[in-house]
Amino acid sequence: MLSTTLAALAFFSDGGDIANSPFIVPVAGCIMILGIVVAGIWSGIRNREIQSTERLAAIAKGVPVPPTPGELAIMHGKPSADATRRRGNVRLAGNILVIGGLSLVAFFLVLAAILQERDVLCGAAVGLIPLGIGIALLMDARTQTREIEESIAKGPAVHPTSLSSYPTDRSM
Repeated sequence: MLSTTLAALAFFSDGGDIANSPFIVPVAGCIMILGIVVAGIWSGIRNREIQSTERLAAIAKGVPVPPTPGELAIMHGKPSADATRRRGNVRLAGNILVIGGLSLVAFFLVLAAILQERDVLCGAAVGLIPLGIGIALLMDARTQTREIEESIAKGPAVHPTSLSSYPTDRSM
């Protein structure tokens, strides 16, 4: 990416035409990806700012502040959506890495058999890296599942900051 950008700068410094540049697509793609990342970060910050302003306005008016989704989950003894989503993402990444690692090992084993070259078997070791990381992620997902099941088995926990003006209806 850096070499492409440097080559594009050298092309334009020599008086090259931007419309005929072969580097316009990669440079525009990099700028677009950077813009999407910055916009996502800015959107998240702005969303938290708005939520904070709403909560502060409710406190200033003396209105009881509604609990956040995380606080509701804690009050009802359920795992929060963030914990469930994180566990799902860890499990998905683990599955992808395990399958990818096994695929790399199988590819190099088949390639070694076809080419009759033992040196190609060194490439199979490359597949052990994502395989090991994937297994570790699957073990972590199982640990997270066990922790969530234990917290549900303990029953609903009353959060110390929970407000008594909000009913804790168990039917939710």
